[in-house]
Amino acid sequence: MPTYLLDGVALDHPAGCWRTKVGTKRRPLPGVRSVSVKVPGVAGELPVHGLDLETTTLPLVIGVTGRTPSGGAGGFEQLERNLEAISAMLGVRHRLMDLTYTAGSIVRVAQVTVEAVSEPEINTSAARARLTAVVKIPAVYWRDPIEAVWTGSANAASQPITPLAGSTGRIVDALVRVTGPAVNLSVTDVVTDVATGATVGRPSGLLAGERLLIDCGQMRARLVTTDTWDFTGGADVTGQITAAGPGSASRWLHLTPAIAVGDPHSRTVLITAAATSTTAASGLEVRARRSFL
Repeated sequence: MPTYLLDGVALDHPAGCWRTKVGTKRRPLPGVRSVSVKVPGVAGELPVHGLDLETTTLPLVIGVTGRTPSGGAGGFEQLERNLEAISAMLGVRHRLMDLTYTAGSIVRVAQVTVEAVSEPEINTSAARARLTAVVKIPAVYWRDPIEAVWTGSANAASQPITPLAGSTGRIVDALVRVTGPAVNLSVTDVVTDVATGATVGRPSGLLAGERLLIDCGQMRARLVTTDTWDFTGGADVTGQITAAGPGSASRWLHLTPAIAVGDPHSRTVLITAAATSTTAASGLEVRARRSFL
């Protein structure tokens, strides 16, 4: 059975203090942010591709009992204590919380905020209560719990980023690291997302031992000379980065899974890197988490 954890606390308490009810559904699919472009003299409307998704919400229906954390019967007084504990969990407003969805070996995480909580329906004689919390997922996508690092070539086409295989949503916050030497880097084709044609690049070359760090989500870049992913050191070269493709004004290189022909279970993220004067020391790395609708 699927279960949820909120900030690491199980919403199906091991001692039965509270449990998610049947009304709690699987994580919902996000809707598409609609755009309509109509032209006089043209039937219908113009197709618009690459539309963003709307924020999603998820109702969590929780049944609360009078059981103690050790599993004993605590009556109505313990029900009240359990309701206070649930209220404390759902009452966080100063930050986003991690909501973890688990179904067997599948684990997905989303950052959420609690939008509303219903008034508990209380059965005093049975020492039971029921409430519904509506959580919002501002970033829309569910993610893998941890990042993975992939190593590829700084000058090769259509390279599969194997740790990102199986994604269903695009990845807009990848970290990219290019290691020199890599002279005469292509302006817009250092790293190319094959599915959408989005590109990010830097016209200047890299010397041996230099590394170009690109933060696609924060739209920043640094040139460093050490083996690091730290964006606080080195020289800021954000102004030297060029980007093209859909949405490149607000994010760089949004990696999109491509579905194999006739097999929706086969989903791969492909990228292309282009540079000249590369050697065996040159390289391309991507650090990211898979994304899911």
